[in-house]
Amino acid sequence: MIDGFKKVQLMSGTAFVSITSNGLNFNKNVVLKMDRPKFISIYLNDDEKLLAIQSDEEQTGDNVAFVREKTNIANGVRVHNRELERMVEHMMQWDLESHNYRIDGFYDDSAQAMMFDLKQARIFGKKNYPKK
Repeated sequence: MIDGFKKVQLMSGTAFVSITSNGLNFNKNVVLKMDRPKFISIYLNDDEKLLAIQSDEEQTGDNVAFVREKTNIANGVRVHNRELERMVEHMMQWDLESHNYRIDGFYDDSAQAMMFDLKQARIFGKKNYPKK
């Protein structure tokens, strides 16, 4: 390694999460940036409207499985937890039945966590299903 430098991990595209009524979908770049964690802890900051995930190597009971050993991460990793989806939907006053949201992330080296500013969400793939 060159003294005083850090190797830059280059990847095509951005690291992002898609939040839909079917879960939180973390793209391949999130998984690679975090070095394929086995488990993640999920954090919400209501005041700042931030979502963060932090890698864990051991299951603790309050974290979730993320990347299994033989997982193909080509399509990223989905975390489906209805309670988490409702918490985000309520916090952001979103309608996940009508819209999907995409949020670019950034990796915080000091916290070893991927951060997503939910205020920067972009709507995509509006669903055209009739309301029940």
